[in-house]
Amino acid sequence: MSEGLGSRVEGLGYGKPIAWQKAHELALAIYQATKPISRSDSWLRTQANRSAVSVPANIAEGYSRGSGKECIQFLNIARGSLAETEYYIIFMRDAGLLSTNDGQRLADLSAETARVLLGPIRSLRAQPRVGTSEPSRIGEEAGEYGLLDPRPYALDPTSEAQ
Repeated sequence: MSEGLGSRVEGLGYGKPIAWQKAHELALAIYQATKPISRSDSWLRTQANRSAVSVPANIAEGYSRGSGKECIQFLNIARGSLAETEYYIIFMRDAGLLSTNDGQRLADLSAETARVLLGPIRSLRAQPRVGTSEPSRIGEEAGEYGLLDPRPYALDPTSEAQ
């Protein structure tokens, strides 16, 4: 696995956190899975790849910042990019642009990335605010962040997801 430096402090580069590693793995998987998408749908391939690459890029930028508050800000931006990426996976899967295996694999990777991305956000927000003993509070309850259901979505909106 690639390992980014991202920090002047030896051993604390952005490539160490599992969240970055999973996001990087997802970005590479989306890149590979979307290569066969036709030229007429290249706009979708481009959007999916941009949002996927944005996730580890924002994690890297967050870990390279000097403060926990800034790091949390970029980790939350990464969460937003991940949600966008999850939608592209759903859309491409439902539109038949991804094989069943690729769609499932990307959905699983996306869900795992989302799970591990919440860890550092919660950890950083749980640290006491400077000058107080009061912790910085995370704005969502466990499970509120909608992880992509790895089950296939039905094209017919009146039918149930399988």
